[in-house]
Amino acid sequence: MAEHKEKFIRIEEKLGTLTAKLREFKRDNDKMRKELDEKKLQWEELKAKNQQMEMQMNLLRDGESNDSKESRTVLEKKLNDYIKEIDRCIALLGNQD
Repeated sequence: MAEHKEKFIRIEEKLGTLTAKLREFKRDNDKMRKELDEKKLQWEELKAKNQQMEMQMNLLRDGESNDSKESRTVLEKKLNDYIKEIDRCIALLGNQD
C-alpha cells in the first residue's frame, strides 16, 4: 500500500509541475499573441503609409513630367527678367558718377 501511495504522490507532484508549466505556457502564448496583434497593426499602418507615399510619389512624378517643361520655361523667363532688371540697376548706378 505504501508503494502505491508514494506513486500517487509522485504522480500528483508531476501533475502539479505540468499544470504550473501549462499556466506559464498559456501566459507566454497570450503575451505572444498580443505582441503579434500589435505587430500586425503596425504592419497595416506601415503598409497604408507606404501606399500613400507611393501615390504621392507617382503624383509628383506625373506632375513633374507634365509640368517640368512648362515650369522650366516660366522659371527661365523669370530669371531672365531678374537678370535684365539687375543689369538695368547696375547701369543706373554706373551713370550716377
